[in-house]
Amino acid sequence: MKTRILTRVLAVGVVAALAAGCSGGGEPPSTNNGTTGSDGLTSNVRLEDESQPTGTPKAGGRLSIMIRLDANELDPHKMSETSAFVINEQIYESLVQSYRGEIKPAIAESWEQSPDGTKLTFKLRDNAYFHSGRKVTAADVKYSIERIQDPATRAPRARSYEGISEVKALDEHTVEMTLAAPNAAILTLLSTAASSIVDQEVVEAEGGLNSSVDGGSGPFKLASRVTGQAIKLDKHDKYWEQGVPYLDGIDFTFNPDDNARAAAVRSGTVDFLWRPAPEFIDALKRDEALKWYGGSGSLSLHLRLNTAKAPYDDVRVRQAIYLALDRQEILNVANSGFGTALNAGYLPPDRFGALTEPVYGKPDIEKAKALLAEAGHPNGFEAKLMVIATSAFQVRSAEVEQQQLAKIGIKVTIESVEATIADTKTKSGEFDMYQSGFGLTYDPDERFSASFLAGGGLNYGNWSDPEYESLVVQARSELDQDKRAKLYQQAEKILAERGPVAMTFLNADFDVVQKDVMGYRGDPTPTYRFYKNLWLDR
Repeated sequence: MKTRILTRVLAVGVVAALAAGCSGGGEPPSTNNGTTGSDGLTSNVRLEDESQPTGTPKAGGRLSIMIRLDANELDPHKMSETSAFVINEQIYESLVQSYRGEIKPAIAESWEQSPDGTKLTFKLRDNAYFHSGRKVTAADVKYSIERIQDPATRAPRARSYEGISEVKALDEHTVEMTLAAPNAAILTLLSTAASSIVDQEVVEAEGGLNSSVDGGSGPFKLASRVTGQAIKLDKHDKYWEQGVPYLDGIDFTFNPDDNARAAAVRSGTVDFLWRPAPEFIDALKRDEALKWYGGSGSLSLHLRLNTAKAPYDDVRVRQAIYLALDRQEILNVANSGFGTALNAGYLPPDRFGALTEPVYGKPDIEKAKALLAEAGHPNGFEAKLMVIATSAFQVRSAEVEQQQLAKIGIKVTIESVEATIADTKTKSGEFDMYQSGFGLTYDPDERFSASFLAGGGLNYGNWSDPEYESLVVQARSELDQDKRAKLYQQAEKILAERGPVAMTFLNADFDVVQKDVMGYRGDPTPTYRFYKNLWLDR
């Protein structure tokens, strides 16, 4: 069966979320799915994201975007931070791309799948060029996938690619991919920035893709970087898609100060404020000089426990902690109520494969204390909770969790550290608890495999549960969507009840831009590839 554009249901409710989550400026504060903002108002907003042309796009100009933190790792095969995805989706491209649940051509202009679902043949477009000036070839595709699979790369999502048994370059523009079994998630996986096709010659010549090396073929190329301060991207003149990007370039700057970021967009110092702090959202929405978009969440917050060390290796201790948490209170304090409390697994209730009924309700302090006593901790214990110091809403989450766990005798000391220190400590297992978040993924398999399967690159503490793993692996090759969803629901129940994380809330994301920033086409699944369609009405 030959496929050029394959539409799939990636997330139940994505279209509804889009319809409820985007608006122009000047409207009353609101969030998606009836969530409540800091002023207590609840409303839904119609879709106004400029997907339809609002005028003839103008070429030229540079767009300035401000983000809270720079990425520690810009190698697309090694990255894990959301900011890295934002930046790398401008620099790199994958075989295919996903937009609002629809798989579309990218470097591959078409593909065919064998009747048994175990072979995919991709035809590469002839006009895809790396930023080095060299054409993208089938050999680069083979190299890229095998680089992700290579344990030496330490790709966080490598387990998602274990079902790819062989990649062949049949000729310069034809790639044949053989799967060990049919894989329902394969095209969505290959659409992610983590599956970026990299320039083999550049990687080998430079010894890798460090912060100043560009091995991409995306709409923008890396011009310069001052780590922690700024990244400058210039337009890729040989980008394959005719007419885009419209911009001459994008200038990213980074500032962890929530007040300073909000002031920067209100003063016109920056064109685009990426995800302002929740306490500023209402005021920014009311600013008639600005436009705002969003309301659909893409970051799933959690408290991670290190199951490789006592007492967190005892499921009774983990369950006691999970029962003691008031997730709605955490959401209200940490994120000004913008978002959705997660009272079950990782997936929000409107996503494909999610539990629709809560596992946790109001805190059950007595049951939590009884579980701790049964586990040998009748008086609780002392613990350290690590959090990134420059993430104010994460710090607030940790502070609320500290207070809530004190009610069952767990005396928590908060350790506020820099992002680089947190990265090192989590990867080496040097932590008790870690307040963090997961970006949502197009397909559940990508997150589940990386974060909760044994050997997953983001499975800090290396939690392992044979029943959970069996369900996730089985779901990967289940092509019946209803059956696949039920497998994920079973896996989510296990994750919620005995996994290594207490999911707390799904945030509500917002972007704020100047009035003359046009062409915003947000996708809460999420992806940031639509930046190539932005233009300046100046």
